[in-house]
Amino acid sequence: MFKKIFLIILSAALAVTTLCGCSFFTHDTERDLQQVVATVSSYEITKTVVVDDGEDEDGFAQTHTEQITHTTKPVNIYKYDLVQYINNNASNLSYQFGSDYEGLYKYGVRMLTNVELIINDVDALIKAGEIKWYEGTYDEATVKDDDYTQYNTVKKKIYGVIDSTLLNLKNEMLENRNQPTVSTSGDSDISTDTTYPVKPEEENDEDVVETEEWEPSYARYPGVWGDDDNQSLEKEAMRRFIQILENRVKEDFRVTKEDKEKFKEDRKTIEEITDTKGIAYVYPMIGQTHLMYYVSGRQLERTEKITALQNYLTKNVEVSDAEVMNAYRALLNEQSSTYVDNVSAFDSAMSGNSTVVYYPNDNYFYVKHILLPFSDEQKAQLTAYKNRVNVTKEQIETFRAQLAEAIVAYPHVAGEDDKTRPMTVAQIMNEIKAKMYPLAVNTREADLAFDDLIYLYNTDPGAFGNNKGYVVKYKLDAGESETYMQEFADAARYMRENLSVGEVYYEPVITDYGVHIMYFASVTKPGVVNINDYTTPGQVQTYYDILKEPIETARNNAAYNKWQSEVLMYNYNAHTKIHESTFSDLWKR
Repeated sequence: MFKKIFLIILSAALAVTTLCGCSFFTHDTERDLQQVVATVSSYEITKTVVVDDGEDEDGFAQTHTEQITHTTKPVNIYKYDLVQYINNNASNLSYQFGSDYEGLYKYGVRMLTNVELIINDVDALIKAGEIKWYEGTYDEATVKDDDYTQYNTVKKKIYGVIDSTLLNLKNEMLENRNQPTVSTSGDSDISTDTTYPVKPEEENDEDVVETEEWEPSYARYPGVWGDDDNQSLEKEAMRRFIQILENRVKEDFRVTKEDKEKFKEDRKTIEEITDTKGIAYVYPMIGQTHLMYYVSGRQLERTEKITALQNYLTKNVEVSDAEVMNAYRALLNEQSSTYVDNVSAFDSAMSGNSTVVYYPNDNYFYVKHILLPFSDEQKAQLTAYKNRVNVTKEQIETFRAQLAEAIVAYPHVAGEDDKTRPMTVAQIMNEIKAKMYPLAVNTREADLAFDDLIYLYNTDPGAFGNNKGYVVKYKLDAGESETYMQEFADAARYMRENLSVGEVYYEPVITDYGVHIMYFASVTKPGVVNINDYTTPGQVQTYYDILKEPIETARNNAAYNKWQSEVLMYNYNAHTKIHESTFSDLWKR
């Protein structure tokens, strides 16, 4: 993928995924953190745009150029911002800088100033009409031409932060009660705007215009679903979330008089909804308050603007067919001359998910699956049962199967559990069978249909967007360890020997994670693959597409580096000032 700007810049936008955590302010440090560590002065940015004048009397297109000038606002970056940035990115920065604290903090200041310079350039491009955006800030936006695309993207990310924080608050209360905590994604965390990824063609792209405002589904409302205890817990989490917003703005010295007036209106609306409808119904409006925008939404809006700049910088990047063909020939020559006599190199390539265009054998195949997970409570029960004295393997398998019958799963709608439709494993299996059984003779349609079912029911993050599926070695070498849980591997090899590509294994496969519904995706064939061959029966992607991507990545990086050296570095040198004396104590202590 393109070396996205956030790899060196975007983290400085402070787009945190949860609002839980301590404030940086204490009585002793408040004045110290209000010191200015850097300033970005006001300056003018001029963009040249081409204006369409229509056609002349002979039918030829007519255009002229105009100069659009954007005047930026001066910005102060405070010691508070620097400390927050370092704390939010501590793990990555520690790996990069180690004990070089001077370098660490100077880097942090540079990143924070670069964010301001980037946003200035994006705003100039928006004013010039080169980047599509709504008018004003998210909390008071005016959408132009009924195009809600960018607005909805920001709004979804804001609700992702809200949901993450509510979940963390709920788990804090459960931990205090010595009760099992809950997760949103089975046995693994999924980092997306929604709980589960949405199928790519359903996501926004540059060619899709959303003409209606996105609203969070009723299934996401806290304090509406589950038993009385769960509803009470989620309502309390919502109360605490509102209090977090209040505390954050109360402690922030950067809050203006205008901000305070908007906060006052937000509080009034929140109180009215709580009193008339209940606190659960604050949820659909809280994401559009100035409170939420000030605490988190502004940062999320800025990250989307940076992403928009990335798209703008790379929109004209092209890769020729000849370049891709040359890459294919080089890879084929390398692999065909290596893998015949060095099968271990081939094994390493397969286990590492490398692009392989020459197969010396057919010892590998691919499976896809849908994971219907055990709940945290069921996992705890299973662990406790396995720890019993003298319990046999057969008894454990019987107990695990009984737990599987009690699994409650939900279909996903727009990346969230539809809690109005609880389903058993048997019910989901029946729906999958009704969908897949008629397609067993059509491997293309079967592959695409099972991918749809993955997005509908699955909770394993590794299965989403995995076109090929999980690679399985058919015959292990002597002493070679199993890659997957034994039950999963055994079922995969059973399919390899007894099913045809495109078929589902309709017996639930139960592991310690839950129930796996498995699909026989493909088998590798000895020999050479053609550059235009599809990588899967579903025909989603060709080897041409895969080989083109790294070339395009390099080209995109070059486009960004050119902009960085010609625009960003110039503006940094011309319009920023670093006040090292105000933060040097951070590494001199």
